[in-house]
Formats: sequence, structure tokens, C-alpha cells
Amino acid sequence: MTKHMQTTAAGLILALALAPVVASSPAQAAGSGVQAAQEANDTKSIAGKWTMSVDSPHGAMTLGLVLKQEGKTITGTFASPHGELPIDGEFADRTLKLTTTVSHDGDSTEMTLNAKLKDDGSLAGYLSSAMGDMMWTAQRAKE
Repeated sequence: MTKHMQTTAAGLILALALAPVVASSPAQAAGSGVQAAQEANDTKSIAGKWTMSVDSPHGAMTLGLVLKQEGKTITGTFASPHGELPIDGEFADRTLKLTTTVSHDGDSTEMTLNAKLKDDGSLAGYLSSAMGDMMWTAQRAKE
């Protein structure tokens, strides 16, 4: 066997011997557990009835939100001063993005709601409409 072949063979043997140690290292095992927990939180269901609090230019408002979820797809209704409006969007990576169309006096404008699912199970974000951007929060409605 030539010197080059001996060096290559020794390197290959060393790599194969260390492979199980690297694959089962505590850091990797802990990382996979953290990743699994994060994935579980990211796909948490937000379906159900929610009570929203919106800081509007007209003062604090309490509104309703009913959400249905199929995977990342969200549909439902938004109870506003203009009536009950259909709403749809997406929930991924703990981020909710919804849109609906508001009609008033013959004019239609799009309204968007963006929020993050917080660790305590509430939602918090911004509602954007023709009236501007407003902060909102939501808690699951008590049944």
C-alpha cells in the first residue's frame, strides 16, 4: 500500500469512527427537542371565538373574531361596527395575517389584521384600514 493510500484509509476510518459520536452529541439531541417544541408552538390552533380590543381613533372598541383553521389557512368572521364580515388569511410561524373588505356608503376598502400569537395564548398586532393603523389584542372568548 502506498503512503497516500495509507493516509486516505486512516482518514476514512477516523471519520467513520467519529460519525456516531457527532450524530448523537448532546447539543444535537437538545437542538432537535427545541426544534420539535418550536414546531408544535408554530402550528398551534387559533381556531375558535376571540374577543378583540382595538385602540381606535374613536376610543377603545371591543369586537369579535371567529376563526376556523385548516393547516395554515384561516377563514372566519369579523364582527365590526359595519356588521359581520367574512375574513380569511394565514397563520404560520406564530404570525396571523387576515384580510377583509369593508363597505361603507357604497365605498369598499380592504382591512388587514396582523398579529403574533404570544406565549400566554393571546394575540397582539395591528389593524390597518382607511382610518389608519390601530393596535389590537385578542383573548379567547369565554364560552
